[in-house]
Amino acid sequence: MISPICVALLSGGLLTGFGSGLPASVATSPTLSQSFAVDTPPAASQKPAGDQPENAPKVSPTEYEGWRQYSVNCARCHGQDALPNPVAANLLVSLAPGGPIDTPEKFSQVVSEGRPHRGMPAFKGTMTPDQIQAVYAYVKGRAEKRIPPGRPAKPGG
Repeated sequence: MISPICVALLSGGLLTGFGSGLPASVATSPTLSQSFAVDTPPAASQKPAGDQPENAPKVSPTEYEGWRQYSVNCARCHGQDALPNPVAANLLVSLAPGGPIDTPEKFSQVVSEGRPHRGMPAFKGTMTPDQIQAVYAYVKGRAEKRIPPGRPAKPGG
């Protein structure tokens, strides 16, 4: 049995591909993939790979390594640049002053052991203690708003 809502949608031509009630402009409009497939020239000349942008955030060697490790191990769940993501805890809040993970020791324990009941794996077999502390330094800098989002400049580079 077809629900009354489906009948209304079908009879009104509101579902793409059903009925003939679609205006010609809708029926012939490009698909989403077609509308984004246009290659546009860059606004400014491209820099060779490896060059740092002039406005890249400046960080310490430890924070830079933390950004690298975070990008590889944490960003897929916690969000690129530690920006909030609905999949996992907001680290900008967790590591902010007074947050639940506001010390290096608490952070290291959570990352090392994980939070299996919340879906976070343990990283003690993947990351070294120094790498975990580097991630802490990077995310702490983000939480304190000392490090803006974006790829930081490689120290000494």
